[in-house]
Amino acid sequence: MKKTIWAIIIILMIAVAGVVFYVFNNLDAIVKAAIEEYGSDAVNTSVQVEEVGIWLTEGTAVIKGLSVANPDGFSLPQAFFLGEMAVALNLEKTDKQMIAIDVINIVAPQVFYEINAQRQGSLNVLKDNLGMGGGAADAPADGGTPAASETAPVKLDIARFEFRDASLHAKVVPLQDKTYDLKLPALVLTDLRGTPEQISRQVLDRLIDHAKNEIRKQGLDKELAEIKAKAQQRIDEEKAKLEQQADERIEEEKQKAEDKLKNLLGR
Repeated sequence: MKKTIWAIIIILMIAVAGVVFYVFNNLDAIVKAAIEEYGSDAVNTSVQVEEVGIWLTEGTAVIKGLSVANPDGFSLPQAFFLGEMAVALNLEKTDKQMIAIDVINIVAPQVFYEINAQRQGSLNVLKDNLGMGGGAADAPADGGTPAASETAPVKLDIARFEFRDASLHAKVVPLQDKTYDLKLPALVLTDLRGTPEQISRQVLDRLIDHAKNEIRKQGLDKELAEIKAKAQQRIDEEKAKLEQQADERIEEEKQKAEDKLKNLLGR
């Protein structure tokens, strides 16, 4: 009997070791699949990742080629393309309820912002989709305490979030499909805490504000300056024409006056 028990224990230990070995050797692929599955569910559109690299002993991770498709109703295929996102984990503060992150650094991302014929912003729709996701489940609708069977959502504690050297590709359908290729100023946020959905909404809020400001400042203001320059050019051209006409009229009147004098003197 004892031999049987020990045999079962050994088999279980081997099984657990096998699972741990599998997880550690396939952690990158597991996380990649999780990002694509849960990310797509959260924003109600396709999320794809090219590659994930995780180094637990160093507390670092790199996510490459993360793309988020635009929601239905928009012609631009993507909302984001993040070439490389570096994450520095704080393993000492991380536990089952909270993942602590020292910094998330995203360099040279591409942002695609479209305002469609219904004057909806693509990033705004993505943010609204997040509002229907896990962030809304933090508390029951009746204001009571969560049921014991409910699993508390994992929360994040991000000390610093950096979004630098971003390119903004904007399309404004109501302005005859006017397009803009602009640069976004650096977005640096600190002390972000909450569920992934809550933090994503905070970041999107700031990013949308940045995008609108740059379209207004660098896009529409530039157009206005061009319109003013063209108007001034037309004014200058018309002014030159009037001056030329005035000079010609003066010459005509001068010639008439000379002709009159000649006639008078001739008499």
